[in-house]
Amino acid sequence: MIKDLRFLKVPNSKGTESIAIRAMTDKYYMASIPSGTSKSESEAVDIQMDAAENKFFSIKDKIIGMDENDIEKIDDLLKQIDGTNNFRKIGGNLALGISMAVFKAASKGNIWKLINQFATTFPYPLGNVIGGGAHGGNTSIQEFLVVPRKARTIEEAIQTNREIRETVKQQMDARGWLIGENAEKALTTSLDDIKTLEILSSVAKNYGAVVGIDMAASQFYFDGRYSYNSLGKSLNPAQQLDFAENLAKTYNLLYVEDPFFEKDFDHFAQLTSKVKNCMITGDDLYSTNKALIAKGIEKKSTNGAIIKPNQCGTVTGSIGAAMLAKKAGFYLIASHRSVETTDNWISDFAVGIGAHLIKTGIIGKEREAKLNRLIEIWNMMEKPRMAKLV
Repeated sequence: MIKDLRFLKVPNSKGTESIAIRAMTDKYYMASIPSGTSKSESEAVDIQMDAAENKFFSIKDKIIGMDENDIEKIDDLLKQIDGTNNFRKIGGNLALGISMAVFKAASKGNIWKLINQFATTFPYPLGNVIGGGAHGGNTSIQEFLVVPRKARTIEEAIQTNREIRETVKQQMDARGWLIGENAEKALTTSLDDIKTLEILSSVAKNYGAVVGIDMAASQFYFDGRYSYNSLGKSLNPAQQLDFAENLAKTYNLLYVEDPFFEKDFDHFAQLTSKVKNCMITGDDLYSTNKALIAKGIEKKSTNGAIIKPNQCGTVTGSIGAAMLAKKAGFYLIASHRSVETTDNWISDFAVGIGAHLIKTGIIGKEREAKLNRLIEIWNMMEKPRMAKLV
């Protein structure tokens, strides 16, 4: 039984405060909630800290006394209390804080076991080496990523990503191209999108890794065109299709996320049909929303889906979105957010849903907490193995 709920504030990677909820059953279970910098129009709405705290006190008494194992019932209650389709009244950050704290309590701290006690596969860490776009940096493309696909253990995969980042950092610094780091501890440089891809691809190849990109194209889509400031060009959707296809094929990309505006299901579908052996993935396109994922399945828009629980607002809703995508044969990518806390629940979530990749960053205490949890879970299992990729 849920004996108590508490509202707390914890520091995040941005140096501000994030919501944390502590649920008490046999002992205390706390969940803290991240937030995104670049957000889609369709994801759950975060509300300000003071407003969330006020809302919390009107909600807690309705949940205290409920059985923590009634996780779907509690998540449904949160949706009923809010009464909107995106938690704009009580806040997706508050809703997920309560939902995740209760889920932790129900699972006794091992979330992955409650989602799937038979889970044995591990997602490869999708490491953000160089940043741009809304996260800061010179490029329009938001993230330049690596996947250590030859690694045979999660620890080897994590270490490979760290070594790639350090090598790239040294090369950039030696040539005077390094600017600094963004909130996710990804490197920021003075290079344009193409030169960045060239250098990262060269380094990754030496480590047996492959490259991916998160274009986050909605962030630089204006008046029907995609603006690449560092490249000095503006593309219409047809030209953007050719550009994304060329990047994927030229650099043998394993992963391309959000290459088009978040409502452009049709151009997503065209790219997916043109590029083989690559995860064409929707993030803003889907926003961890079952209705949008169903639309993407119908239109064959992608073969991959990002799952971010704070886009959805509840744990059970996020699992439902993931299972719908998985049933359609999609690759699943569980993801942190740019403004993170040291809570590691996304690692459990990724293992539980059978994600193929997990975006957690490479260094920094908020990111390393999640990577360390993956290693911990790996060592709990008798015969763990890395996920099968493209």
